Amino acid sequence: MAFLPCPLRYSKMNSLFLLRKSSSSLTSKRVSINSISHIFSDKFSPRNALPVPQVHSFTTSLTISAPPMNWVDGKFGYSVKGFHGGGCCLQAATATAMAMVDLEEDCEEGLEISKLGISEEIVSALAQRGITSLFPIQRAVLEPAMQGSDMIGRARTGTGKTLAFGIPIMDKIIRFNRKKGRGRNPLALILAPTRELARQVDKEFYESAPVLDTLCVYGGVPISRQMSTLDRGTDIVVGTPGRIIDLLKRGSLNLSDIQFVVLDEADQMLNVGFAEDVETILENIRQKHQTMMFSATMPSWILKLTKKFLKKPIHVDLVGDSDQKLADGISLYSIACEMRQKPAVLGPLISEHAKGGKCIVFTQTKRDADRLAGAMQRTLRCEALHGDISQSQRERTLSGFRQGQFNVLVATDVYIWFTIT
Repeated sequence: MAFLPCPLRYSKMNSLFLLRKSSSSLTSKRVSINSISHIFSDKFSPRNALPVPQVHSFTTSLTISAPPMNWVDGKFGYSVKGFHGGGCCLQAATATAMAMVDLEEDCEEGLEISKLGISEEIVSALAQRGITSLFPIQRAVLEPAMQGSDMIGRARTGTGKTLAFGIPIMDKIIRFNRKKGRGRNPLALILAPTRELARQVDKEFYESAPVLDTLCVYGGVPISRQMSTLDRGTDIVVGTPGRIIDLLKRGSLNLSDIQFVVLDEADQMLNVGFAEDVETILENIRQKHQTMMFSATMPSWILKLTKKFLKKPIHVDLVGDSDQKLADGISLYSIACEMRQKPAVLGPLISEHAKGGKCIVFTQTKRDADRLAGAMQRTLRCEALHGDISQSQRERTLSGFRQGQFNVLVATDVYIWFTIT
């Protein structure tokens, strides 16, 4: 069994998350502060008697409102004390805690969606998609999100951030509609930095909760159809900041009933100059609401900017200081070559490693994407994708890639946010 260095930060939470990584899975379990004494008395010894290396434990940093855990030797306060039991290692303190636990099978069951109290409509829709359990980021976000806390969630790319914020939002809206009846104005607003990511998030919501009405809005397409859909009413609006502001100015989008706001890929959205647009949108939401930000990276200077958008946010960090920002199973290699050599280098690499499957090549500029795609079209089924291509053509290109009409997509790195399904 191997343990993953994995900081996880909370604020005002009377709970502790314990994670375990084995060769085949990464699992998590929440333990309430009130029950930790039971765990200590049943499974841990207050002596470092077993040879469990401390360096193999991961850190869980959490601030709690519970009283000091003085049930251990009567002297706990803010000190840290080690406890070992079996193959386990656990350290805890009043304000901070570290944990490394060999989770039992009951923890695996705790990850099952059907046992988490989520609306049956969501459980059924996810089961039809083959999704029956949660990834660590999804499980870690679920309870604090259900409590209505503002949140900053950070996880490696490919760990399911959309469902992480989507499940709590969809569940609350379904329960709200069941109790209050469906209204005309949206209850949730999700902002995304690109049209492609907005469409992918919208697709995730629709497939996970078909009983809810979702609308995806972005530029490059006629606004009249989006305005008509808003007039009929919708539960969730997903879109880019520019089109959201346009709809607000036209009076078509009413945010007076918004209960949830999400900034997806927040670092990219703020970093590329959308901070002012996002602030304008948030200023139009005057009633109390929950704001959540999710991103694969969350540098410290971004956190300073987000203070104006979030109130006492909970931090969920499954990346920490690790240099690895990608999901397990993804490897990065570096090959130095000049631009004119790239078609000759990439062709054999794609043939060897993709083996006829789909492959995405990212370039720094639009011109590079066109030149590289054109050169590789001689030997591979290849198309280019970037911002100078019309919206309708981009959609046809993405559709063709998904359907397997060609297997190599060359795109500028601005499109790294969308997901191919």
